[in-house]
Amino acid sequence: MTLFKNKLKVGLVLGLSLLALTGCSAKKAPVASTETVVEAVPVKIEESISEDVYESVYTIGEIKASDSYQVNAMSNGDVTTVNYVVGDYVDEGEILFTIETEDFEVDRDSKMTQVSNGVSQAKLALDNALTQLEDTRKLFDSGISSKAQLDGAEMSYDNAKISYQNALNSYNSTKHTYDSMSDNYEIKAPVSGIITSSTIIENMFATTQNGMVIEVVDAYKIDANIPSKYINDVKENQSVEVYVPTLKKTFKGRVSTVSISGKTGVYPVEIVLEENSDELRTGMYSELWIQTSDASLGLWLPSKALLQENGESFVYTVNEGIAEKYLVEVLSLRGDTIAVKSELNKEQPVIVYGKEYVTDGIEVIVQ
Repeated sequence: MTLFKNKLKVGLVLGLSLLALTGCSAKKAPVASTETVVEAVPVKIEESISEDVYESVYTIGEIKASDSYQVNAMSNGDVTTVNYVVGDYVDEGEILFTIETEDFEVDRDSKMTQVSNGVSQAKLALDNALTQLEDTRKLFDSGISSKAQLDGAEMSYDNAKISYQNALNSYNSTKHTYDSMSDNYEIKAPVSGIITSSTIIENMFATTQNGMVIEVVDAYKIDANIPSKYINDVKENQSVEVYVPTLKKTFKGRVSTVSISGKTGVYPVEIVLEENSDELRTGMYSELWIQTSDASLGLWLPSKALLQENGESFVYTVNEGIAEKYLVEVLSLRGDTIAVKSELNKEQPVIVYGKEYVTDGIEVIVQ
């Protein structure tokens, strides 16, 4: 018992000594600050699109060539050469394909020989009639031939002249016919354009149902339909914004025709593109905005600037390093851009990257 008490006393003395030493040598710990340091948010901005948003009618359509020509074989026969295939560009007047001409040439040569012989025979008869007339006239002047004989010789000569002229006409007509028919065996392009389809293959037997389609691609058009609700707002020569999703590009167009006859509540309209591009192809889907008013409704913004929260649509702009929030009303979507109604103006850039970390009034750094 005495031993346990002594150990307890020694322990208490050592503990109090250590506490005293610690209290003398320890320094006071610093107090943490309660202030929060907010760093500027790095962002990227883009300018607004330098176009106004106008009241417009929306529709869709398919891009077509301004003109399309079906060029078929003009005569039946074996195809001897094919100079162009689908996708090739051809100039007006170039030979697309040729048809075997052996049978045609045999028939032509036979017929031309026949009419040529007719001309020769008619010319010989005319020369004989002229000689007969001259001899009879001399005999008549000498009192040997009668007036009736002279009249008969003159009539024979006149008939021979008519026959000769008929033979010449027949020859020229036949030659013209065969010259024209020879074009049937060399099929030429009536216009410049792109071959978009073909049913012609070398060595095949072609009929007048076989041929090629040439589309004129120096201009494009779009056929679309307008609901009856808006048809009276659409006029010829109105401007049209044409967005081609495949290319993610917008082209300028103009209304060329508006039909006054509709079916099932829609009316056909035709839009002509005023811009061209090597990337455009017939058959491409397009979205159309036909401008029906010159009054600006808003502006175009990059769609990646748009934020939506609690039923509100808004964007952020930057004013002297501070983010400012602007509510917007989305009017329409066009590819990577949106049409909005807002108090923004076209001179104010909008935040497109880093916007998720921005709040109204926060400091930002434009990178």
